Amino acid sequence: MNKFRIVLNVMLALAMFFSGLYLLGQDSFFLADRWNPEVGTLLEGAALYCLAVGLFLLGGFAGMVAYGWIKGSLTMPDKDTMRPHPSYKGLVIVRYWYWVLPAVVFIMLAFLQAGKAPNPSLQRTSQSCVSGTLHLDSASL
Repeated sequence: MNKFRIVLNVMLALAMFFSGLYLLGQDSFFLADRWNPEVGTLLEGAALYCLAVGLFLLGGFAGMVAYGWIKGSLTMPDKDTMRPHPSYKGLVIVRYWYWVLPAVVFIMLAFLQAGKAPNPSLQRTSQSCVSGTLHLDSASL
């Protein structure tokens, strides 16, 4: 179980890093509203960069926890327990607070800077024939 936790944390760290890289490669990122997919949160500019930095920091936190477990400087939870005690989780967060606190600040800042916008995938496209009717010439008959 302990090796599984290390592998899972490394995979989580990599997923966070690649998610941050993906966001840095985009002009904007739209998060649809849960109850109304026609509107949502549009992250662009500084908001998008803040979210990417927050994801990098969370990935760093997951990576440091895995590194601490591998190195032995951070005690592993008991391998027979599926979910460690909340005090252990608090100990890990307090130990690596310098990764967690800026990550929370950057993610909150990203969503405070983001604006509500209509879903760009549902915007009308400019097409000449939207009705779908077929126009026949008399010469084609």
